[in-house]
Amino acid sequence: MNILVQPYGSAHWICRPDTTWEKDNEDFFPPESISALSYTPILFTKISKPGKVIGENFASRYFESINYGILLYPEDMANDGQLGFSQANCVDHTSFLPSPMYNKVTMGQGNEFILKKDNTEIFKFSSGNLPMIEKAVSQASALTYLRVGDMVCLELAAPSHLMSRKDGNVTISGSYCDNWLLEFKIIV
Repeated sequence: MNILVQPYGSAHWICRPDTTWEKDNEDFFPPESISALSYTPILFTKISKPGKVIGENFASRYFESINYGILLYPEDMANDGQLGFSQANCVDHTSFLPSPMYNKVTMGQGNEFILKKDNTEIFKFSSGNLPMIEKAVSQASALTYLRVGDMVCLELAAPSHLMSRKDGNVTISGSYCDNWLLEFKIIV
């Protein structure tokens, strides 16, 4: 299973290994070498039918559901050039892709994805639509064969500073359609 990510504002794609997937909302304990974390909110889908070079008009046949999540980036690594950014994408348990997922019809109906840090809102998004994710599936499939279970993720904002060791522990929570979506602590 691959986690394909389109960075915010980019036409390029990166691939995170499946060891980065945290699907159970378990707390994150950053290694001692990580002094600060950035985050980016994402919209993602899980591929339900394999395919390669999928046209945008047919992309919705290859996934059934969507969801929102968050990716963490160790700032120490991500800000250290291309190789550092590559390493930052490989840190275990930094891709919070919750399940169960939502039917794709929930998109574009005014439903909001809200992220909070210690109960303070840090991100809100309500303009997700089906063409966004169809385009992403089509673009990703032009580069790599999509297998059942692969995740196609769109960053919804550029990475922003989330916390540092001197801040102490923080709690991250998120909701979509007024339903709890994720909640975990970053424990330093």
